[in-house]
Amino acid sequence: MTNESGKKPPVHKKHIARLQREQQQKRLILYIFFAILGAVILLLIYGWLDINYLQANRPVATIGETKILVKDFEPRVRLQRQNLLSQYAQYQQYAQFFGMDFSTQLQQIEFQMASPELVGQTVLDQMINEEIIRQEAEKRGITVSEEELDEAIQTSFGYFPNGTL
Repeated sequence: MTNESGKKPPVHKKHIARLQREQQQKRLILYIFFAILGAVILLLIYGWLDINYLQANRPVATIGETKILVKDFEPRVRLQRQNLLSQYAQYQQYAQFFGMDFSTQLQQIEFQMASPELVGQTVLDQMINEEIIRQEAEKRGITVSEEELDEAIQTSFGYFPNGTL
């Protein structure tokens, strides 16, 4: 900026000191902004990792050396809840079609659905029992071949691809 005579106004030490202070304050504000932004990004990444990986690998129960993880437990609980809903719908249909009284069964299912802890505990008990049986079978050397398993499944469903037994 020039004055009327075309000369620049004199720059005083106060002006220079003030400009330096303002630049330092701007830098400080910028550093604080980026530090806060970095902290927010790190928190978001940690939250995402925690939800998708860390929580899924936390044990719900431990049987001997084997752990039942959340990622194995949650799908089984969802399946159990879906099974309860299917049973409820079936009982309602039976009541409509056949005029039978299924109120006690419906009440039991409603009770189970109203308390998620009960459904979770039932599934957890079931998973623990399965693991105990698996470990005991391993101790005793009991094995099942793929053919034996297929035959047992076919028999339980009444499916015989090569004719009846």
